[in-house]
Amino acid sequence: MYRSVAFGHTPFTLPVFVIVDVIPVNHFSIPAVITVSDLSFVIPVLSVAVLLIALYYIWYLRKQITHINRTGKALADARVNMINNISQEVRTPLNAIIGFSEQLHYTTLDSAQREMLLAVENAAGTLSRMQQHFQELAWSQRGELQLDTYPFSLYKIFTGTTERAHVQAKARQLTFEAVYDGDKQLQVAGDGERLGRLISILLDNAIRYTDAGNVRCLLKIDQEFAGEARVQIRVSDTGLGISPERQTMIFEQYLHNTVPQAGSVHGTGIGLALAKALITLHHGEILLESTPGKGSCFICNISYRVVPVPQTVIITQKEVEQLTGQLMKGRYLLVADDQEMNLALMDKILTRWQCRFDKAPDGAVAYELFVNNNYDMVLLDLQMPRMTGLEVVKRIREDKEPQKAHVPVLALTADTTMPGNQEFIDAGFDDYLLKPFREKEIYNVIIRHLRAESAFVKTVH
Repeated sequence: MYRSVAFGHTPFTLPVFVIVDVIPVNHFSIPAVITVSDLSFVIPVLSVAVLLIALYYIWYLRKQITHINRTGKALADARVNMINNISQEVRTPLNAIIGFSEQLHYTTLDSAQREMLLAVENAAGTLSRMQQHFQELAWSQRGELQLDTYPFSLYKIFTGTTERAHVQAKARQLTFEAVYDGDKQLQVAGDGERLGRLISILLDNAIRYTDAGNVRCLLKIDQEFAGEARVQIRVSDTGLGISPERQTMIFEQYLHNTVPQAGSVHGTGIGLALAKALITLHHGEILLESTPGKGSCFICNISYRVVPVPQTVIITQKEVEQLTGQLMKGRYLLVADDQEMNLALMDKILTRWQCRFDKAPDGAVAYELFVNNNYDMVLLDLQMPRMTGLEVVKRIREDKEPQKAHVPVLALTADTTMPGNQEFIDAGFDDYLLKPFREKEIYNVIIRHLRAESAFVKTVH
């Protein structure tokens, strides 16, 4: 409808159209238009129309955001689950490679064979660390990555980690320097294993991206506050350096895969993302200083609670280090695993330790053997046919004989759905060890949980 309106002395004809609603059709909005014959109604009607339009678009936008978020979360969950499944499947064969490689050292080998064995062990070690990084990053993305808390020596963690890095640097003809600035006897409470992993990630990264020059690692302890040690870790190199635009993204996962360059050095793209996740768990901070072409320096700051130096002397320390297994001589163990390669590996280890042992290929056989025998310890895989490890340990704890019900039970598993020690304890296990593991690791866990009458420690008063 058209209406004549006068402004000043110049009349003209004004069409008055008011949009009062929109009709959504296949994600497009079609205005529903009405006309009014009286201009006095235009402003209030137009206000209502605008409000309706705004409300509709707010509703539609929220609907789209919700859809995108759900879709994105589903894709992210699928990616994490895929990583978790692959990581879990890799653990079992990797455990066999690492385990049997170790056992080969106890056989007669010529120099050429030992050289080849060393190459296999180095490759398996690299794959093991890579697998561990993938797994922990997946845990982190699910919010399941947790820190354990136990007393440990900062100096031992530092020296153990830097010794491995020294070998890597030497292979690339780099100068390597490790400096520990602080009390070497200091004990703190925290997760020493993951501190070592953090340092290892930064050192691996520095060595990988340095073609010439040097890599330096400094751990400095500052005890300004009573009962608390502030630890600073600095890993510097004379490598390629990082451009300013990439520095803002350097802690994002899969970064290397997004910018492939011919002849450039590539990695998995998750190391620094995991380092950031570990620092966040420690409530610390990680900083980067880098100049392209001159090198980089990663700086980490973490605080730990200081604990008294333990007054316990391990009588069998030499025996533990030599891995002779003499403390296991005559022990009677039950080992249950549905993977033949794992049973074969445990057969080799326990035989050399001069143990008595029974092997079970599934949970039902394991429980039957437990009922009919008196074991010093039971080692269970979690995922077994006929009866899972969780079901077996539950029945063990319900046994009517108190001594049998309290037998030490350890989980030796590739299952990563229970990432924390507390989850295994709640399920009835005394401890757990994730595959792949080395002989020293399983030996230390076993002797730590043997019954009191076989204790191997003496308290110094």
